Amino acid sequence: MTFTAKIKGFFIKNYKIILFLFVFLCTCLIYNINNPTLNFILKRGILLEYSIQNPNKEILNELNTLKIKHLSSQIFTFEEEDYDFENEPYKNVLFVQIPLLASKETPDTINKISDFIFKNKPEAKLINVSSIGSQYSQPYAAFLKFIGILFISLAIFYILLYLFFDKTITLKSVKNSFLDFLKKRKQSFQKLIEKTKEKGITYFLKKVLFDDVEDENEKETSFTKEIISTIIFVLVCVIIIRYFIGELRWIPSGSMRPTILEKDRVFVEKLEYPKKEIKRGDILVFYPPEVQLSNSPFAVLSRLSGIFCKDIAFIKRVVGMPNDKFEIKKDKTSNQYRVYINDVALNEPYISSKTNWTPCMENMYCGPFIIPENHYFMMGDNRNNSQDSRFWGFLNKDRVIGRANFMFFPIKRINMLKDKYMILHKQISKNSVQNYTYIVDRY
Repeated sequence: MTFTAKIKGFFIKNYKIILFLFVFLCTCLIYNINNPTLNFILKRGILLEYSIQNPNKEILNELNTLKIKHLSSQIFTFEEEDYDFENEPYKNVLFVQIPLLASKETPDTINKISDFIFKNKPEAKLINVSSIGSQYSQPYAAFLKFIGILFISLAIFYILLYLFFDKTITLKSVKNSFLDFLKKRKQSFQKLIEKTKEKGITYFLKKVLFDDVEDENEKETSFTKEIISTIIFVLVCVIIIRYFIGELRWIPSGSMRPTILEKDRVFVEKLEYPKKEIKRGDILVFYPPEVQLSNSPFAVLSRLSGIFCKDIAFIKRVVGMPNDKFEIKKDKTSNQYRVYINDVALNEPYISSKTNWTPCMENMYCGPFIIPENHYFMMGDNRNNSQDSRFWGFLNKDRVIGRANFMFFPIKRINMLKDKYMILHKQISKNSVQNYTYIVDRY
C-alpha cells in the first residue's frame, strides 16, 4: 500500500472524527463574538473611567437615555487625589460599565458614551479603559462555556453529516450507533481477556501493541515496516502542523502573572505562514538572545517536532515596537514606574502591579533609546519577577517562535489571549476630538 493510499484511507476511515474536530475548532473561534447576554452573566465587558470636576447624579440618569443594553454607571469620590497617565490630578471618577466583547461596533458604542459625557461635562476626560473583571468570576463559568461549545459543535456536526454525508442520520440512529459502539467495545475487551487467559500475556502484548491478527495463517506485511511507516507519517504531520499552524506550550514561570500563570497550557500560532503583523500588546513565545541554537540535524529535528527539544524559550509581551522612543522611568508625582512611548505614558491594564516593579539600575535597559528596526522590547506582566528586555536588551524578530493566542488548560481559565486595540475619544476641546489608543486586556 502506497503512502498516498494510506493517507486517503486514513481520511476515509476517520472522516467523522476529522469533521467533528474541524467543527469544534471553528465553533471555539467564533464563540468569542459579541454576546451581551452571555457577557452580562459572566461579567465580561469594558470599564470606562472618566475624571470629572463637579459630579452630579443627573448625568447618571441621562446616560440611560442612550438606550445601551446593560449599561451601568457610578460616581466615586476619593479622599486623596490620584494621577492619570499624563500626570493630571483627579479626585472624582465616573465609572461606566458595558458588558460587551471587543467587536467592530464596540469602539463606536464607547465613543457614543464619551461624546455624550464630554458634551454634558466639557471638563471630563477619559482616563482609563480596562476589563470589567475576570470572565471566570464564577468557578463554573468556564465549564458552562465549554459545555455550550461542545453541544453547539455536536449539533452543527450532525447537521453537516446529514446534509452532505449520510441522509439516514436521526437522533435515534445516533443513539443506536453509540450503544452499538459501546457494545462492540465491551465484547472486544471480553474476547481479549478470554484469549489472554488461553494463550498467555504474549498474546495480549502483541494484540495491544501491534494489533496482531487472530488467524495466524493470515499473511500480513511486516509489523516493523508498518510501525516505522506509521511513526514517519505521524512525525511528518506533527512537523507540518508545528511549522505552519502552531504548537502547544507549557508555561514554567510566573513572569506573565496575572494573565498567564505557572503550569498553564497555551496554543502558540505561527506568524510566518501566512505573514501576520506583530502589534504592541501581543504575547510572543521566542528564543532569548543569549540562547545559542544548534544547527545539527538532531537539534533542528527536535525544534521542528518538539521531541527532546531542550532549547529555552521565553514568553513575554510586546511593549516597545521598532522605531519607538522607549523609556522606563519613575513618575515623580505618583512615585510609580511607567513605560513611556514617544514621551507618552503607556496605558497597561494587564500588569500585575503598578507599584511593585524591579527598580531600574545602570546595567539595565531602561532608556531612553530608539528601538532598532525589526526589533522589539519585551516585558513580562509581572514587572517585579520577569527576566525580560530590561536585562538582555532588544529581541530580534528572527527569534520569534509564535504568538500565544489561546489558553486551553486549566479548563476554568480557557480563554483567548489576544488583547484588544481601540481608538477612543479621550476628550473634546475647542470642537476637536482627541483620539487615544487603548490596549484592553482580554475583555
